[in-house]
Amino acid sequence: MKTLEASQVYVGFLWALVWGGMYTGLYNMKYEVMSSSAVGLIQGLRGFMPLVALYLCLLWFFSRRFEFQLIRNGLGFLFLYCFVGILSSLFLSIETVTSLYYNAIYFASLFAVWYALDREDALDHLKILIYMNYAFFFLQTYSLMPEALRVGWGNLPPFQQYTLPGGFGQIRTNGAGRFALVVIIVGAIRFLTLKSLWRWVFLAFVPPALFLLTQTQSRTSLLGLAVVGSMYVVLRGMDWRYLFVGPVAAAAVFVSGFKWRSHGNFDFLMRLSGRETTWRKGWSLIEQSPFLGWGWHADRIMLNTEHIHNSYLHATVHAGFIGGVFFLGAFLALWFFILRTALFLKTRYLRGERQALLMESMLIFGFLFSRSFFESTAAFYGVDLLLLAPAMAYIVTAATRETFVEEPSP
Repeated sequence: MKTLEASQVYVGFLWALVWGGMYTGLYNMKYEVMSSSAVGLIQGLRGFMPLVALYLCLLWFFSRRFEFQLIRNGLGFLFLYCFVGILSSLFLSIETVTSLYYNAIYFASLFAVWYALDREDALDHLKILIYMNYAFFFLQTYSLMPEALRVGWGNLPPFQQYTLPGGFGQIRTNGAGRFALVVIIVGAIRFLTLKSLWRWVFLAFVPPALFLLTQTQSRTSLLGLAVVGSMYVVLRGMDWRYLFVGPVAAAAVFVSGFKWRSHGNFDFLMRLSGRETTWRKGWSLIEQSPFLGWGWHADRIMLNTEHIHNSYLHATVHAGFIGGVFFLGAFLALWFFILRTALFLKTRYLRGERQALLMESMLIFGFLFSRSFFESTAAFYGVDLLLLAPAMAYIVTAATRETFVEEPSP
């Protein structure tokens, strides 16, 4: 087994600190909360972990020669979006400390990925981040299984929320569907690309995750299942195995999304579940500060904790049209790169883990892009950002550093 280098261990440590801030925040970083119980203390301390990661990354950043070479992979646009957010948070936010905190932990995520990208063997360092993400997603998915089995197939959990173990809060069905879909992507890709017996272990993870996904009735995740399925066909070309996989995926989308969620009513399926009301409120905020927005976390601060459920509107509320254009540019730049380099075709010329990682990253990017129209994917510090940033970095790095060799026809 290959020994990890010190820099790989360090990048894993940074990423663990970044993940440490998940499912907590300033609301737990108060004396009355931290002194109330052991769980309260842990929750409060975890809120500081991304700030520690940011501090360590800034020490590295200021000790090196400044080279900003991230534009081509989309991450540079996210940095620019975040830079604009600093100005908005400092000068326009009505709760400056809150905005700067959430702006800082967003930066921590990007800087940790940049540190991995800056290594000579960047692919090996990015693999650390990606596999840590996978471990969290698999753990999260299967930690929800006991409650999912108790609720039963075809039923939604109470209040459409699953309770996280250990007293760490709750997660909505949309979030649970996202976790399940990533497990399905990884399990299916490993089964279809690997040749070892491990492929059957990965396949065993897929049916329980598909059960959870269908139970959530999450339209964004079911849409994502359809998107990644279509992308996989383009990535690999036609294959006889689609005769078995395709109908299963189609049945999951039809039963969960159409029969259960909308009760067979197409009009009900297309409803936005109140999102349009929040979008109008968000647009009203943009009209009041169109160029720089209102700073990070503005939706929760100014809309009575409402969540905007659209990445591009959310980003524009945070950082105005200037930041919103940079945020949109992150997705468009990567799509342009993928199409310009014919990466859909090139992935067929890789094998084993190298092919699996690139395919998984592209499918995850495609899923999160489809999700961005109905959820606030990567517009703020959250699970989607931590999943998206390493995937984006890996796609471009693999495309420029891997050797794609077409096998001769038999």
